[in-house]
Amino acid sequence: MSLKLKKLLSKRARRRRLPARPRILVAQSWWQDRLLEGVAQYAAENNWVLDCEMRWAHRVPVADEWNGEGVIAYVGITKPMKPLIDFLRHQSAPVVLAQPPGPEFNYPSVIIPHEEVGRAAAEHLLTLGFRHFGFVDFADNVMERERCAGFRSTVERAGHNCQLVHFRELAQRLGRLPQPMALFAINDLNALSVMRVCLDGGYRVPEQFAIVGADNTEILCKFAPVPLSSVNCNFEKQGYEAAALLHRLMRGARPPAQSLVISPNGVTARRSTDTIAIPDADAMRALRFLRDHYREPIHLPQIGPLLAQSFRRVQIQFREHTGRTLFQELVRLRVEHAKELLKNPKMKMTQVAAESGFGNRHHFIRAFRRTTGKTPRAYRTELHFSDKRQSVDVEI
Repeated sequence: MSLKLKKLLSKRARRRRLPARPRILVAQSWWQDRLLEGVAQYAAENNWVLDCEMRWAHRVPVADEWNGEGVIAYVGITKPMKPLIDFLRHQSAPVVLAQPPGPEFNYPSVIIPHEEVGRAAAEHLLTLGFRHFGFVDFADNVMERERCAGFRSTVERAGHNCQLVHFRELAQRLGRLPQPMALFAINDLNALSVMRVCLDGGYRVPEQFAIVGADNTEILCKFAPVPLSSVNCNFEKQGYEAAALLHRLMRGARPPAQSLVISPNGVTARRSTDTIAIPDADAMRALRFLRDHYREPIHLPQIGPLLAQSFRRVQIQFREHTGRTLFQELVRLRVEHAKELLKNPKMKMTQVAAESGFGNRHHFIRAFRRTTGKTPRAYRTELHFSDKRQSVDVEI
């Protein structure tokens, strides 16, 4: 028998016979629904049945009673869940971990590097012109240390300093911190706590303190007192790739030698960083006026009475710090607002134009195309096409 034939037969022997509808357990000690969404998308494409009982029952299956073809698990980072770990150790089916808490968890895994999350937050804030940065820490754990390291190193490579601020001291230190300042916390829940301290102290977000979280938990970010900008950790892709890896293992493939790495997908920018760090007071007053009134039929000379300097001088200062004229900033604010309104497929273009501050539909279309390179209709079509999702059978 030739060596080539032996290898082929060995490969076939390793390959497992799967049922027509494999049953897959999704077991997480902490639930990230967007990771589940990625798993569910792959499951729909491959005729899987997902067992997601832990999502609602918060109960680890009994190892001897659960019967399926594979497991995708998230056992926690700061406090690994011992019952779930014990369950996994008694499994004969292939297991893939999302974000293993340490090297001792020797399972095939798909990870999002925490340092890259911190780096993404810093890069977003650097593009806004900030020169003062702070990382607000809550607890000493692996995730916080690594996200802080990525944030801090990126800021320092850009020639700036990053202050470490303990959350319990934040209220007392706010008045002594330089402004405007950009603050980062390791997740959205912590970032909301930072925001509340700032607002309770009478400080403006984002003009005095811009704030970024991480994980992009929409229910927290969208309905925050000031909608929160957050690092999109790319959980959907992590879930999808974890499912794809599990599928390969179930078919008999050898486990990979290294973890599969998924990079974050930038920052989803919202109001909490919707600013530009401008040291000139009059230029900041002009920017604040535009942000407060861009949906109204305003004219730029209306800003004049608010300023200590001449309007022309402020125009020059604003352009030096932002690279845009005041008029370009006004159009940008209106177009960004229009993008949000276009997410509603039932809203007519004339209504989008009016509610975004444009005088008429034609001015709106021309400004939108000049800013984005697309017509509003083309933008809306692309937006809703990308939002389509396939259905999946889920056991509960």
